[in-house]
Amino acid sequence: MTAAEVGGSAEIGVSDEGRVRVLSIERRARRNAIAPSTVAALEAALRAAADDPRVGAVVLCGAGGHFSAGGDADAVLTAVGSGEDTALLALMRAYHRLVVEIWESPLPVVAAVSGSAYGGGLNLALACDLVVLSAEARLCQVFVRRGVVPDVGGAYLLPRLVGMQRAKELMLLAPVIDADRALELGLANAVEPDPEAALARARALAGEMAELPAYTVALTKKLLNHGLDADLRGALELEAVSQAATLRSAAATAGFEAIRAGRGART
Repeated sequence: MTAAEVGGSAEIGVSDEGRVRVLSIERRARRNAIAPSTVAALEAALRAAADDPRVGAVVLCGAGGHFSAGGDADAVLTAVGSGEDTALLALMRAYHRLVVEIWESPLPVVAAVSGSAYGGGLNLALACDLVVLSAEARLCQVFVRRGVVPDVGGAYLLPRLVGMQRAKELMLLAPVIDADRALELGLANAVEPDPEAALARARALAGEMAELPAYTVALTKKLLNHGLDADLRGALELEAVSQAATLRSAAATAGFEAIRAGRGART
């Protein structure tokens, strides 16, 4: 199976381990800075994973010891140099499509973060469903230090993870934080001692989710993500429709039959 066959490219490495697909940003010379071409390749790879019945979860990581240094400076300066707002908007909207692709993917996506995760690179990780950090990872919402506002969905994602006051601290002061502090703030689910261990933990978590009923996992992810902005009645209605759908599944029937037979539910 070639990279092209599973949605890979020169900028995105692809490998499968069981039902887990690992997508690696492969721009080592630029600390995996994200260019429009990177966005397009990663979007295609995520869609290919979602369309592949052999894949149950995705791990997103960066090659060469760094997750991502953020947006590619050459791409940004090219758009600025065009003198056209349309070029700048097109660049931003390309990044936004990638965030939406992760957010709305039916597959759970686990970020394995080592080295630098700055700016848009950090926010790309925060769009994922779970985040595992290497102990040497360094995270920064660096935008104000570069004279720009947060992008790649950061102003939406960050307050929902850490609360508004902490989000303002992280974005208005732009401190560099280590992995332990990120875990304490709620930006990550686990910290491992080195990049290899972080990737292994991310694969293990993805593997656990990949073995669960795919339809149920997809709908649970949708309920959680959409519930952030719904009112109670809207959230409850989406829950009702989703639960009615899952209750018709073979997995749900088997689970309730096990309870009725006195064997208990698997946990």
